[in-house]
Amino acid sequence: MVERMFVREVKGNRVVVTKARTSACGSCPAKNICISGNEINVEAEWDGREQLKPGDEVIVDIPEYNPMKVSTIVYFVPLVIFAAFVITGYSLNWKDWLTFSAALGGVFVYYSLLRFRKKDKKPPKIIGKAT
Repeated sequence: MVERMFVREVKGNRVVVTKARTSACGSCPAKNICISGNEINVEAEWDGREQLKPGDEVIVDIPEYNPMKVSTIVYFVPLVIFAAFVITGYSLNWKDWLTFSAALGGVFVYYSLLRFRKKDKKPPKIIGKAT
């Protein structure tokens, strides 16, 4: 998805760009990385071909994401892990508190490991200045 945005701040090869929030934000793939408020702020990569300064209008390429994949990773897999621990706990005649604790622990370990996974999503990238 390509958007026209304005440069807010330049930090080396990273640029904070902004755009006024509209009602179309609900369908935007970048809505999850935006800061809530009256405007959308996104940190994008910039290769430095041209000098950018605050106020410049730029064209930003915001990559799409697969909502089914994200939902599966964030919601479905932890549910399966929790259920697997509960079923295992009851089949091994563990006490209820131990089964519940093990299930919560398994989900906690999953989310902890998820933080370190390789992110296959490319960050937003500035294509160039708008004319």
